[in-house]
Order: sequence, then structure tokens, then C-alpha cells
Amino acid sequence: MIKQGVKMSVYKVIHGHFHVKGYSPDGDSIRFEADDAVHWEFLNWQNQQKFKAAKKQLRFEAIDALETHYLGFHQPQAFAIAALETLLAMLEITAVEYSLGVTRIVSACDAKPGFIAAAALDRFHRPVSFVFPDDVDLEDGAEVMASALPVEQSVNYRMAEQGLVYPTFYLPLEPEIMAHFKPAIARARVTGRGLWAVDRTAGFEFDRPGVIEEDVVILPKLFRRLASFLDRRGDFDLLVDYIHAGSDKVRLLDEGHDVWLRDLIHVDEREVGLLIDPELIAFHP
Repeated sequence: MIKQGVKMSVYKVIHGHFHVKGYSPDGDSIRFEADDAVHWEFLNWQNQQKFKAAKKQLRFEAIDALETHYLGFHQPQAFAIAALETLLAMLEITAVEYSLGVTRIVSACDAKPGFIAAAALDRFHRPVSFVFPDDVDLEDGAEVMASALPVEQSVNYRMAEQGLVYPTFYLPLEPEIMAHFKPAIARARVTGRGLWAVDRTAGFEFDRPGVIEEDVVILPKLFRRLASFLDRRGDFDLLVDYIHAGSDKVRLLDEGHDVWLRDLIHVDEREVGLLIDPELIAFHP
């Protein structure tokens, strides 16, 4: 049920082409060029340089792939690369060749057609998007409500269904869209698909940087918090205080009220873990 007074997002459907050659895409981000650039005016662009760029950097709605580079740290690369290569396959981008450090795509048969549906920009001026291959029944330039989006045909959903990315919801994403993802995530977890077979988000021993880079697969949001600790502090005796000082606010989706993320993170000396399944919370932007 939608509460009275709640403003529902309208999504702009844009047809265009996906580009990776010369860029560093990952499992939840890729470049996209609209066939008709006028459609970008739908979004509230504050940065004119980003608005004028022909190939926009997208951020995928509702999912988060493992980090390949964040403050000089990375998560276990096998799953990060698996997510990226599955994304490329879903968009029919082939003949991909990487740089020596697997940090950039130097050659590919890209510029493949497809659709996005976006309602807003993130703080880095990236369209927050659902991404669709070209064979999905959508109309270029259409403005649609969340209920009209074929979410389960999106690359976002299919990646989550295969267990290659974590669910990460940001408000004001509509509850009906989150409801599409929750059972897919539950099935992937129960059957141990993809990263859920080795997920350690609920708890692990964090006593050296290599743990989060090589040893454990965890929710990227938690990884970024711990990587920031290593970057800014690094003294593990300060870990508890650093976590407790966090100011991220989240909404408990089943209960409907806000809490601090720090209150959902268990930290006891070197033991760290998230006390709740990630699809049961939504982050404030």
C-alpha cells in the first residue's frame, strides 16, 4: 500500500548504446550514450560538464558489486571480475581485452544498443539507472512509474538473482521495486549462489588489511567503511571507536523507522559484522 502524500518517482526511459573501450567499468557501472541527448534534460543536472558529456557514467540502481579500487583497496577480485563479465555478456559486449592490471578495457566490440530507466542523479552526477538489453519492450523517451518498469528483465535484477552483486537500496527507491529484489536475494542466499556461498558480512575477524582485500567477501558498503578506517586510522585499537562514530543513517524496511548504521554493526575488538540482512535496510542518500 502506498501512503498518502508519498511522492512516487517517475523514470525516464532512454535508448542508446553502452561503451566500455578505454574505460574502467565494473559490475554496477558502465558508460552509456543516448540516441537522443535531449532526454537527459529530464534529470536535474547541476554539473554542466557532466551534463554535456556524450557518454554518461551510470550507477546501477538497487545493487552493489564488489569494489575493484577504493582508497587504494580492493575486494576479492574473482567475484568482481565475474560480475563485470556477466554484465558485459548480458549486454552482448564481446571480444573484451583488459589492460595488464585488469583495471581498464583496452579493446572490445562494444557500442551495443539497449535501454536505461533513470529517475535521479547520485551525488557524483551519475544517472541512477535500471539497465536493459535492447530486446526489452520499452519506448525511447517514455516517462513511466515504477509499477510500469519490467524490473525483472533488468540487468540489475538478473545480476542480483545470480548472486553476483549485493542488494543495496537507497531512499527514495519505491517499496514495490525493493519487493521485486527481496525474494530473488533470499533464493540466491539459501541456494548459495555466487558470492552468497562465501559471504562473511555477518561476521569475521578483521585484524589486517589483507582480510578484506583477499580473504572475505562482504557487503561493499561495510567494506568501504573498513577501508576508510584503514586509510584514516589504521590502528586496530581504534576500530571500535571508529565504527561507533559513523553517521550513516538507514531505514529498517520491515519496521519503517530510521536508525544509525553503526548500531547495526557488531564490533568487538577485532570481530566485525552486520547484524541484519542487507536487503532489509535502505540507506539515506
